Amino acid sequence: MIISRRTRFGTADLLWKDDDISQNVCKKIMRLAERRASGVPLSYVLHEAEFCGYRFKVGRGVLIPRPETELLVEEALKYFPAGRSVRFADWCTGSGCIACTLLMENKSSECVAVDKSRHALRWAEINVKFHSLGDRIKLVCCGEPENVIIENESLDFIIANPPYIPSCEIPHLMNEVRNYEPHIALDGGDDGTELYKKFFRTFPYFIKHGGLFLTEIAGDSQAETLISLAVPKFVPVNKIRDYNGIIRHIIWRKN
Repeated sequence: MIISRRTRFGTADLLWKDDDISQNVCKKIMRLAERRASGVPLSYVLHEAEFCGYRFKVGRGVLIPRPETELLVEEALKYFPAGRSVRFADWCTGSGCIACTLLMENKSSECVAVDKSRHALRWAEINVKFHSLGDRIKLVCCGEPENVIIENESLDFIIANPPYIPSCEIPHLMNEVRNYEPHIALDGGDDGTELYKKFFRTFPYFIKHGGLFLTEIAGDSQAETLISLAVPKFVPVNKIRDYNGIIRHIIWRKN
């Protein structure tokens, strides 16, 4: 039996066979079900998540890709469509889902993917190999943007999904997120803007004149704060709302 399921980037065919299931497979299924019942996120149980219609390997130590972040990738592809040769950076790359998707959607692009977590970069490396993208992406482990070696004004754009949740809100997140996903990928400091301040200081040196900075944010109130912080180095050119009508992404242009 074949069932076709629509995804944002196409149709995925799922195949079920009517064969008997062995005892070993049954035991494995039960172990997985027990882990899920105990609260472990399904993506960690399966070691896999879907993002923009592609499969990505994930596990403890890396953030699980969110559907809302697909909107940021879609926006990047509007500005830099397939066939246009571009060089970009993916900051706080995590599993590498953003970088890998953009590389697969645009065969003429290349990327520098940065994260301060070695655990996360191990998953990014797995996904780069899984999608055979090793010749077009460089993985860099670094926590300070100013310490990353990138040629001045060599990037067409930088895309980022950084930690942006205020520290005081972390204890109130849903259990699956709070208890299992890495806080290093969630906690953005006192007001959630700790890393953005470093971005606004450093990224103008990396991005070409008129290039873009595309980022995910916490919502409407944080958008106002970030716009004031970005002046005069970046100006907002677009605000993208998520499925709940909240400002979730801002597209900035280097001033």
